[in-house]
Amino acid sequence: MTANMPNLSSEEIFDLVQKCGEGDLSSLELFFELYSQDIYNFPLKVFHLTEDDASDFFIYAFERLKSGKKFKSFFGKSSFKTWFFSVLRNLVIDWKRTKRELKIQSIIRYNKEGEEILGIEDEPDTREVIRNEALEITEHFQEAMRGLKLENRVIFKLTFLYYLHMEEEEINFLSQKSNKSIDEIQIELLRLREELCNREVENIRMEDKITALYLAILEIQEKLERVNTLKKGERERLEISLRKKYEQRKRLIDRKLKGHFLVKTPYKVVAKYLGITEGGVSVSLVRVIEKVQKNFRNWGDLR
Repeated sequence: MTANMPNLSSEEIFDLVQKCGEGDLSSLELFFELYSQDIYNFPLKVFHLTEDDASDFFIYAFERLKSGKKFKSFFGKSSFKTWFFSVLRNLVIDWKRTKRELKIQSIIRYNKEGEEILGIEDEPDTREVIRNEALEITEHFQEAMRGLKLENRVIFKLTFLYYLHMEEEEINFLSQKSNKSIDEIQIELLRLREELCNREVENIRMEDKITALYLAILEIQEKLERVNTLKKGERERLEISLRKKYEQRKRLIDRKLKGHFLVKTPYKVVAKYLGITEGGVSVSLVRVIEKVQKNFRNWGDLR
């Protein structure tokens, strides 16, 4: 990503940013012309967003940078790259918090007869097309869930309880399997959700750590670029530190790609509720996920 940075001197960049901070329209126009590619690439390479999300973020970032106010925080004490990527990092975090993305959650809906029914719905998006697509995906997910055997559906939903809603039939099934009252099950599920929320907080910290490591890597790389001003021992120390941070970041990204940042109920908890082994939970989940994925592939081919 850094290779895309325009080849401007420190003085030229500082002058440009200062004028942007003053709200100078021609300077802001030049800034976006020079750095638009970096704004787009940053969330792709640092946060591993999809291209569609990166496009959404670009619009979000543009809207918040075009006033020039955020440029006033650059005083030249750190390098422009370090400052700029820190600004983008904070914008991505804000965007992720405010973005109305698809969330599976419990709500009350009404059928044609006006009776209340439970369902899984998405948070409304401000754009009609995306909202319709989200509804279509959610409805198809519901249909895929209904096509599963009750026990497999309960295993799947209990494992991903942080994201999914347990329906009355499923709670009754848990009550029978665990020999506990429905009230006891509901209270325990609420407590379990609270525990899973705490794990999500830890996942957010890990996401922040990945970003912090990336910014640290940028800073070290910048110091290493000033070859003539570094003593041999200092250069070796920085190179060792750089390798370590690359390794730390790679380990965290590998964990994320393997789904370790996904909030899941421990298999032993699921197994205890259903009176089966942890291995049984694992096998059932693999089969359910394969079936749901196949269902979505077939649905996608028909669209």
